Amino acid sequence: MIRFSRYSFRVEKLYSKIAGRRSRQRGNVMIESVLTFIPTLAMFLGIVDVSLVIFLQSTLTNATLEGVRWAITYQSTYNGTSCASSQAACVAQVVENNCYGFLSSTQTNLVTVNYYTANNLGTPVETCNGGTCTQTGTLPQTLSNGTVVSYANQPGNVVQVVVAGYPWNWLFPVSASGYHLTASSINLGATSMDVLGGLAVGTTVPPNP
Repeated sequence: MIRFSRYSFRVEKLYSKIAGRRSRQRGNVMIESVLTFIPTLAMFLGIVDVSLVIFLQSTLTNATLEGVRWAITYQSTYNGTSCASSQAACVAQVVENNCYGFLSSTQTNLVTVNYYTANNLGTPVETCNGGTCTQTGTLPQTLSNGTVVSYANQPGNVVQVVVAGYPWNWLFPVSASGYHLTASSINLGATSMDVLGGLAVGTTVPPNP
């Protein structure tokens, strides 16, 4: 009977040691899981963030390209809306419709349409933003080949569509210095340009820019 009691005592003591060891192991596993989860989550969100920025940048570039393609054709309507009073307003609408919802109607002021003559491709002769066009150069002007340019959007001139200052907030806003959580954001932009084509048959004067 005494031997059995001693044996039971040893078993209980061994069991308590094993139970304590398992408890410590569970605690270690939990700590290791937390320490592994945090950098894994940061890496995952970082990949998503960078991928979204690349997609958005590509989307803005494609939208400005579509805007330029529409502008060089001098179309009189877009989606049933007359563009006779302002080609630039319709260009901004084309850009918005090709942004997959990233660019809302309240952000069309981020879209600028510039017109250049062959005399100066560095400074626009007219700039349109928010449905308002401002002449920034001299018209009419004579090109080096003798062509007289009387209109900002005359065939042969260059049209440029720009999206500038598009704000984007990171999903995982971690500052690069000090690894602090911040509300950091970046501004994206895109630009496309092309030469204005010929006017519609029977038309001699280009529509309002």
